[in-house]
Amino acid sequence: MRVLWTVSGYVLGKNSVWGEQEAKALLFKPLDIKETEIIFNGRVCKGVTFQKETVNASEYLAEVWQASPKTLGIDEQKMQVVKTNCDIPGFRQYMRLSDRRLIVPINGVFFFFEPAVEK
Repeated sequence: MRVLWTVSGYVLGKNSVWGEQEAKALLFKPLDIKETEIIFNGRVCKGVTFQKETVNASEYLAEVWQASPKTLGIDEQKMQVVKTNCDIPGFRQYMRLSDRRLIVPINGVFFFFEPAVEK
C-alpha cells in the first residue's frame, strides 16, 4: 500500500501572490511522494532527500511564514517540518500535521493535502 495525497483545501496567506482563482485551480490535484521522488502538478523531482524536524507550530509559522495556527485553522502545538532538495514550488520546505495532513506553502497560499491510501 502507498499513501498519496490530494489537495483538499487552502488558506490565502496575508502576503499571498496568488488569489482565489489560482488557488482553486490546484484543488483535488494529486501528490505522490516516493522514497526519493516527489511528483506534483506535472513536475517530478528525482533524487530527493528528506530531512524531518519537529518544531513549535506557533513559533515556526510566525518566524518562517508570518502566519499562526489560528489563521491556518489548525490546533497544533507541535508539527513536523520536512526539508528537501526538491525545486517544485512549495516542496523545498513543507509541514506535516499530527493527523497526517500536509501543509504546502506555494506563492503565499497554504495548501492542505489529505492522505489517501492506494492499494
